[in-house]
Amino acid sequence: MTTFSIFATFPAHYYGQNMLEPLFDQIVGTFFLLLFVLAITDSMNVGVKADLAPFMVGMAVAAIGMSFGTGAGYAINPARVFGPRHFCWLTGWGANAFPGPHDYWWVPIKGPLIGGPLAVALYKLFIADTLAATAASAHAAESADIGATETTDEES
Repeated sequence: MTTFSIFATFPAHYYGQNMLEPLFDQIVGTFFLLLFVLAITDSMNVGVKADLAPFMVGMAVAAIGMSFGTGAGYAINPARVFGPRHFCWLTGWGANAFPGPHDYWWVPIKGPLIGGPLAVALYKLFIADTLAATAASAHAAESADIGATETTDEES
């Protein structure tokens, strides 16, 4: 188990048999990761300057790890856990890999698959649509200003 823990994530011992709290941890961690990535990379948003987007995404991942890492191992990505678990299962770690302690293997896979789409839907609903509406109204106001200037120029 000691060497296997290098490859995969596990819930903290204080969760015991309860896998709903680690599942919630993974949902919220992935939710914030996708929300930050969408906000950083959205061209309609005030962007990160000087090509610092990868650095800012890395800072977001580090912040999520520091705040959510102790509870469920901070997988926040199904590929981060499934590939190493599958490899370890194939190479002989057996029940440590699948199903893992307290049948944990599914938590860092399903949690991000719930949290990611939830973040995208909420970002689109509350942020992206608002940014698009703001840009459209700014464009309409700009067009109205240009039309008013052309009318004034024609009258003189």
